[in-house]
Amino acid sequence: MRGLLGARTRDPEQAVAYAREALELARSSRSGYVARRLRALCDEFGPLSRDHRVAELGAEIAMLGTP
Repeated sequence: MRGLLGARTRDPEQAVAYAREALELARSSRSGYVARRLRALCDEFGPLSRDHRVAELGAEIAMLGTP
């Protein structure tokens, strides 16, 4: 997942941009797989979670339902 690359390189803009794309995919397709991958991505945020954009994204991901 490309968002993981942004998280690992500590680039909040890249992490948020790619994860938002995946978030929209998860919402539109109702894919449980994508939702689980996004939740796993949140575990990789580490210090990035202090960035307000990443924190907001994490909250949106947490609200995803798993079909």
